[in-house]
Amino acid sequence: MRGMTTAARAAAQGEVVTRVVAVDLDFPSGHVRLNGSPVSVWIGGNEFHGVGQLGGISAVEESVDLAAYGLTLQLSGIPRDAMVASLAEDYQGRAGIAWEVLLDNTSWQPISEPLLMFRGRMDQMNARLGTEAAVEVKLENRLRDWERPRIRRYTSEDQRRIWPTDLGFEFVPATVEKELIWPAKSFRG
Repeated sequence: MRGMTTAARAAAQGEVVTRVVAVDLDFPSGHVRLNGSPVSVWIGGNEFHGVGQLGGISAVEESVDLAAYGLTLQLSGIPRDAMVASLAEDYQGRAGIAWEVLLDNTSWQPISEPLLMFRGRMDQMNARLGTEAAVEVKLENRLRDWERPRIRRYTSEDQRRIWPTDLGFEFVPATVEKELIWPAKSFRG
């Protein structure tokens, strides 16, 4: 019940609880916002289109250890042209967020602020085409980035790749074979 508002706690203790998962996937061509209800809902000023049944979602893991857990979303009922377009985009490393949303049983609108389930980055997408198109999207925790090597060289070329006008490493090659006497002879007593 951590992070739940008073309205959400009251609704969760009721006899019938309507809850759905809402996802926001940030593609270069724009956000794809879906929810598992049959109607569109508004969250934070954004419309999350209802797809009836979102598909599936893997268990959300967390622990006291500093570990990078992932989440797998299975999205079904997606139009084929939208799926083909999304697979052609450069989606890896872009934001993916999943919320748990408690809905009013009659209006199908959120009772309170949604509970953040997972925030990460899109890693892989696998598509299955058939009578109904389905996509499996794997989201990775941002901690996974710590495991990726950051290879940098202390050279002028490497420095200029990020900052084209920076000449801070311009004379590094000249110092490689340079003999330095410390302290200088003039300072010796």
